[in-house]
Amino acid sequence: MSEAIKNVVSPAKLPWHTAWPTDELEHVPACPVCGSVVRETLHENLVDNVFFVAPGQWTLYHCTQCKNAYLDPRPDQLSIGKAYGTYYTHTAGETRTGSSQSGALQRLKLRLSNGYINQRYGTAREPASPSGRWLGRLLPRQRQRLDVEFRYLPKPHAGQKLLDIGCGNGDFLLSAREAGWDVAGIDPDPKAVAVATQRGLDVSVGSIESLTNRSGCFDAITLSHVLEHVHEPQRVVQAIHRLLKPGGVIYIDTPNIESRGAQYWGRNWRGLETPRHLVLFSLTGLTGLLKAGGFENLQLKRRTAVRKFVYLSSLRMRQGKPPNGRDPAKLPLMLRLRLKYSFTRLEQEEFLTLVAWKKDA
Repeated sequence: MSEAIKNVVSPAKLPWHTAWPTDELEHVPACPVCGSVVRETLHENLVDNVFFVAPGQWTLYHCTQCKNAYLDPRPDQLSIGKAYGTYYTHTAGETRTGSSQSGALQRLKLRLSNGYINQRYGTAREPASPSGRWLGRLLPRQRQRLDVEFRYLPKPHAGQKLLDIGCGNGDFLLSAREAGWDVAGIDPDPKAVAVATQRGLDVSVGSIESLTNRSGCFDAITLSHVLEHVHEPQRVVQAIHRLLKPGGVIYIDTPNIESRGAQYWGRNWRGLETPRHLVLFSLTGLTGLLKAGGFENLQLKRRTAVRKFVYLSSLRMRQGKPPNGRDPAKLPLMLRLRLKYSFTRLEQEEFLTLVAWKKDA
């Protein structure tokens, strides 16, 4: 066993040395997305080597029909909360200010960035340069980061409402409110909701099932790294369709089980995050789910900027170290060259990032 893992948790207390209680498990004999029973074993004996919280060892299956992957067995809905004891949404994110920007180049990047998001998303950040509209040509990776911050949504009209499912500590809701959205959020984690509430946001503890008595009341609904956590993805997508107004937009960001990183790192790929990630999507599986749920005009976005994070986290995990640590601080030279110069097809990006629209009535 790695000395690095021993330094995180003493060997006797490593969570996977204890089994998940059998009466808190549910079996998944068929794919929870497409219903097919034809599958192949993808990984066995997976453990929580990300947050070192969840007990048990797990098996991930690959659906041969929709190409998604899923755990069987998995924690049931009543017990899954014990896998989130030290989750990252329990603290507030950094406050965005320009005070940390020093030097002429950094100040220019800040002015261009603010100019871009003011024009694209409707904020009023300062200092800003009108030349920011050319940010995509000058700094394409910086534009990607900003687009993800605002989740590629259209600029809102006055009074338009947005719901963030799995809002966590409310980082995104602050940006969306700044852009002019009337924002609300839900999250099953009371600790995360407490943080968001302290930041003055309209959030509540619960899941999308808590909104069953509402319909046609939101113009946008977003899920960032949420869909892989839910037990019944089909029901969630159907509920989102019901809650959206005709022509409303959905944003989804989720790990891609068919990414180059998933193939390269195997059981140490950062996107697995067992057992919190119950279903891991392929592009085929996710687009099929959305189309079947009544969505159209699906647009897949490129996420170049996340590759380094995923690869570096996965490297640490392969070495038996916590993925969010600082050692090693950079990738080996050949991996850096691989990420910088090799071509990656859109459907092989580490995350599947899509926007789609509810069909008009």
